[in-house]
Amino acid sequence: MSGIDLAKKIGLTLSSGKNLREKIDSEITTGGVEKILREKFQGSRAVFVAWQIQNIIWGEFDGEKLTASEEIAPEFWLECRIFNADAEIHLKRVGQKLRGRYIRDGVGEDNFYVDSFARLWGENFDAANGCINLLDSARKLHMSIPSADTASKWYGLLTRNYIASDAKTGLSGYVDYRFVSVEGADIE
Repeated sequence: MSGIDLAKKIGLTLSSGKNLREKIDSEITTGGVEKILREKFQGSRAVFVAWQIQNIIWGEFDGEKLTASEEIAPEFWLECRIFNADAEIHLKRVGQKLRGRYIRDGVGEDNFYVDSFARLWGENFDAANGCINLLDSARKLHMSIPSADTASKWYGLLTRNYIASDAKTGLSGYVDYRFVSVEGADIE
């Protein structure tokens, strides 16, 4: 089921599964990040997004190295996410390190989650080399995002929102979320 179908037909539905979480510490170098990605993703492909000081860049991890349409410079990263349908690494800059967590679904402890879908700004004005180029002409913004589906006009981000309860109050809520995939968001 596509992300937009999920949003339209199911809405927000509580699901259960398993997930494994681990803390991550990385050097602020491309080699340091790629070493962790090779270890955690074990040859699997993943989408990459980094919020840099000057812009946001999207790219891919091919199982060995990171590639993007722009230079990958971890020394400028404020935050990054590398994700696929099974796992995500989320890192934030803390001083001279990148710190965060790794989460993998399907293994580990029992958990509850809710999947949600949000459309990205801009529309597909060009697709080439496995990327879609989104343009928001009113705001003069554009970004290039890796996607196997290059035929949609609109795209969105599928996220998985994890739920836990507070031992003191007994109240439950979202405690973490991860990016799952970029999908077409055309409404029929």
